[in-house]
Amino acid sequence: MKNLSITLLFCAAVASCGQPEPKQTSQTAVPPAEDTIAQMPGGGPRPQSSTNEQLFRTSLTAFRTAATAGDGETIQKMMRFPLQTAPKWSDDDLRSTSPDTSAGRITEKQFSRYRDKILTPEVKAALEKENGEEVREIAVGSEDDYYRRLRPGLDSSAPLYEVYHQYPQPNGNGEHYFAFIFGKVGTEYKVTGFYAKEPVKDK
Repeated sequence: MKNLSITLLFCAAVASCGQPEPKQTSQTAVPPAEDTIAQMPGGGPRPQSSTNEQLFRTSLTAFRTAATAGDGETIQKMMRFPLQTAPKWSDDDLRSTSPDTSAGRITEKQFSRYRDKILTPEVKAALEKENGEEVREIAVGSEDDYYRRLRPGLDSSAPLYEVYHQYPQPNGNGEHYFAFIFGKVGTEYKVTGFYAKEPVKDK
């Protein structure tokens, strides 16, 4: 009987050695690493324009918040002076006329006088709702005279960004429009230009 017990134990041990272990699962498995540009063939650091756009979007969000809340102190800090507020001119205008490209410039000391003419209730409402908004990048190499004149003093390797709104006049006769142009100053984007259908400064 003793020999039989030993034999049975030996057979059980051999049988268990021949069985595969059950596959273990884990709830904390590390997901596959995301592909990055650096991991892809020919990869490298992400383009600078992507970083610039992120900085611009951050500034735009902060600007919306300050503008719609009427936070004049923060708004002023987000402006790059002198601020161009003249109605936008085109290169075609320069061929036929001579727009006064400096008449609309506002200094930091003058800003409080004209702030409410820039941030009207209609402008604030449009910024808050984002209705009819278009955002476009103005490339570094753009030769458009209006944008070229905004660049001195800005980061010459960074694009400008224009936030354009169009909305109907209250009486239904035609459209109003305005735009803020953001340029990179140091490590952040600031408003360096504003234009609308009507001039901000009186001549």
